Amino acid sequence: MLNLDKYQGIIFDLDGTLVNSMVAHATAWESTCRAFNIPYDKEWLDQLGGMPSRKVTLEILKRYTLDLDAQAITKHKVKVFEDIENKGDIIPKIYKILKENYKNKPIGIGTGAQYKHAKEILDTTDILSMVQVLVTSDDVINHKPNPDTFEKVAQQLSLPASGCVVFEDTTIGKQAANRAGMDCYLVAQGEIIDFFPASKASM
Repeated sequence: MLNLDKYQGIIFDLDGTLVNSMVAHATAWESTCRAFNIPYDKEWLDQLGGMPSRKVTLEILKRYTLDLDAQAITKHKVKVFEDIENKGDIIPKIYKILKENYKNKPIGIGTGAQYKHAKEILDTTDILSMVQVLVTSDDVINHKPNPDTFEKVAQQLSLPASGCVVFEDTTIGKQAANRAGMDCYLVAQGEIIDFFPASKASM
């Protein structure tokens, strides 16, 4: 069992960390890239997990120097994603950490998803019953890798940033956590693969 005694609270990312919904996002992006004749680079797109779709669209257009309708691309991606019935199941090992700690520590979720999408995914699980705070892309102006999402979760939990630890599955999520002054466990394929203390993070 992971020892998190030194932390006052725990913050989880959602997509790819607690729920394996990144597969649904990848499917939606692949379909969208095909529809707009855009190169599809799954590995690169996965690393943008945590950004709202509209910002991912801008990153795509910038990367490939494309003059396309960003709003139409984003609308297409969101529609394909919303039409996917099963958006993902819980990730057992990270969910277990939540279950083992929610009775004695405040828990928050900080996600780059829109509220309606996060809520739809969470409603298929019992996760929300163990969480005090949910901060989505609708709640902040500056998204990951900026620290605002995790800072807002800590604020709403009435905890100092230094008292929180974050579980994330992307580089930009890890950067956001460290920039908020929080230690971060990095998750990949449902396993914790690395630990990044805030004190050693390069800002």
